[in-house]
Amino acid sequence: RRGAVVIDMGTRSCRAGFSGEQTPIAEINTLVSCPTAQPTGPGEDKSQAFTGEEASPHPDTEIIDPMKNGIINNWEAARTLWQHLFDHELRVHPEEHVLLLTEPPLSPTTHREKMVEVVFESLGSPGFFVAHQPVLSTYAHGRTSGLVVDMGYALTRVVPVHEGYSLTYATEKMDLAGSHLSWYLMTLLGDKGHMLSNKMAHLVEDIKHKCCYVASNFKSESQLPPASCTLEFPLPDGQTLSLSKERFQCPEVLFNPLPNWGVSYVGIHEMARRSLDRLPEEIRSTLYKNILLCGGSSLFEGLERRFRSELLQGLPPSTKVEVAAEPLRRFSAWTGGSILASLKNFQTWWIRRDEYAEEGPRIVHQRCY
Repeated sequence: RRGAVVIDMGTRSCRAGFSGEQTPIAEINTLVSCPTAQPTGPGEDKSQAFTGEEASPHPDTEIIDPMKNGIINNWEAARTLWQHLFDHELRVHPEEHVLLLTEPPLSPTTHREKMVEVVFESLGSPGFFVAHQPVLSTYAHGRTSGLVVDMGYALTRVVPVHEGYSLTYATEKMDLAGSHLSWYLMTLLGDKGHMLSNKMAHLVEDIKHKCCYVASNFKSESQLPPASCTLEFPLPDGQTLSLSKERFQCPEVLFNPLPNWGVSYVGIHEMARRSLDRLPEEIRSTLYKNILLCGGSSLFEGLERRFRSELLQGLPPSTKVEVAAEPLRRFSAWTGGSILASLKNFQTWWIRRDEYAEEGPRIVHQRCY
């Protein structure tokens, strides 16, 4: 295969593929499992590690999550994960492909410096670029400006992007996203007598994605009889799980966060409004017409309609609001990276190995901004 390799690393999953493609080839869990026991024989490899779906709990192993809240905090585990993607998922050599990595906004400056160091000194890639995820998400929608409302697994962010630049001064962030919704759904089901353990996290995720939806009017829907929204979910052991109002109670916290999750949290529509209010009028009016819902936690049925309805409340009637929710929006950052890396006029922007050797890690700030 030719072309650049694009990797979008999230807190829950890591996506990888080649530039010019619409969707990634591989998506694996952002996990690495390393042996804790010392090798007992000459044939055993202490350095052997398991990644992605193979990184499940085993005796004498340690499960490592390379990321916390979108930021890499274990670089050796991240390198292992990237190497696995090249060797076993994409089946190409990192020495033969330039690499584009994504990065969340408001990351520390040392984050991308360490990125470029690992890419050149450990992976041996011939070229490298790092780009902000919100900017790439706008590219995935065929735009250079937009208000990116990114609902991921660990964090929810609202980032205004103007002409290809993230406006960090108007960024909103909330430590409430997909993982918290899964925990809340587990709690709601537990209150009904369905006790699900943490070992059944994958099952809870499946239930959440297949059964939950956003109510257009939460108060009205809550007053309806449970039978009006009852759904039977088949369990692996042949039994069924009956869900009713928890189907819409779970994602409701995106609009009305529970007080015990932080009194400062507001709904995603209010986050968007606060972000837009910090912008100059000429930018604000453009971004109201270019609101982009992204991330895996934005896929709930009814979310787009409810978000638009909530945002419009309190706005002048003449305000034009357009909300985009593309079917493949959980891949938005990766797709934008694929588009960027395939552009002919972008090819001079790659940081090359000889440039890194001469300038060191600081070159990433000169080239990637």
